[in-house]
Amino acid sequence: MEKDNRIKILNIISGSETGGAERFFERLSISFSKNNLLEQRVLIRNYSNRKNFLQENISQIETIRFFNFFNPMLQQKLKKIFLEFKPNIVLSWMNRASSLLPVKRYNQELKIGRLGGYYKLKNYAKCDYLITNTDDLKRYVCDKGWDPNKVEVIPNFVDQNIKKKKKKKTDRPLIICLGRFHKNKGIDVLIKSMKFLENTDLNIVGRGNELPNYKKLVKNLKLGDKISFFDWTDDISKYLNQADILVCPSIHEPFGNIIIDAWAHQIPVIASDVDGPSILIQDKINGLKFESKNHEQLSLKIKELIKNESLKIKITKNGLNLFKKKYSEDIIVHKYVSFFRKILI
Repeated sequence: MEKDNRIKILNIISGSETGGAERFFERLSISFSKNNLLEQRVLIRNYSNRKNFLQENISQIETIRFFNFFNPMLQQKLKKIFLEFKPNIVLSWMNRASSLLPVKRYNQELKIGRLGGYYKLKNYAKCDYLITNTDDLKRYVCDKGWDPNKVEVIPNFVDQNIKKKKKKKTDRPLIICLGRFHKNKGIDVLIKSMKFLENTDLNIVGRGNELPNYKKLVKNLKLGDKISFFDWTDDISKYLNQADILVCPSIHEPFGNIIIDAWAHQIPVIASDVDGPSILIQDKINGLKFESKNHEQLSLKIKELIKNESLKIKITKNGLNLFKKKYSEDIIVHKYVSFFRKILI
């Protein structure tokens, strides 16, 4: 496609400093920047880490410090970008960015809200279309009154692992858990399960307000010699590549990016039977499932996987194959571009 005919995308997120949706926004934005069918401008809240990370691949980045209704500069900045850049597509991520879109249409642009959770749909009143990352989210949206023809399902992708496996410090099985330290993530359930597991270690990687509570629980259960905490990093491969099992113990998880990450790193997965993970995981086919909040059942699943090498090999292989078939970068970016072209006709 000629440069002048490229689809112009304005990609907007407020979001948190870390999180699954925010990480996927970064991956997708970088992929858009490499696609010769698209021209992209990004507007983000002024988090220096995100800006620095994106700047390695994206030249047109706009930032704003206060991304909220009470900042009059936000609407002025949006108007300026709309008039100068003249986007064909405005892709707004989650509630805040979508609710703050201008009411006015400047250049016949189409506004698409991207949902990764069961959000209040009043925040998407200014959107012409929606993208959800699961079929269940689409059902939720359509049950609330949205036209199914204006709601597209496009899953997330994760980066393929290109780094070598790392040698562990010991021969003991090593469990990995990554994510925000939030009550919804159920990390306390995983910590409690470790009480029933001998000669097994757990690395917990993340950041958030629940960290003091997790450390207190570890101390009360006398598990300090088995459980280690690490601050969040964008290079999660350095932790995944030395782990034997990934556990996703979430109490609420609309999709489950980290499950796809584990598949891409050829690590077997055990996940709670909620929301996205219950859809992604077929028990004993591409992972194991346990009853949400049930730490004793989780410990039994971990023991089963440690002891059953053939099961471990089977679900690891099937997880990797599913990643390649449905959740790779090329496949998902193609779906986005195809959807943009379809609605612009």
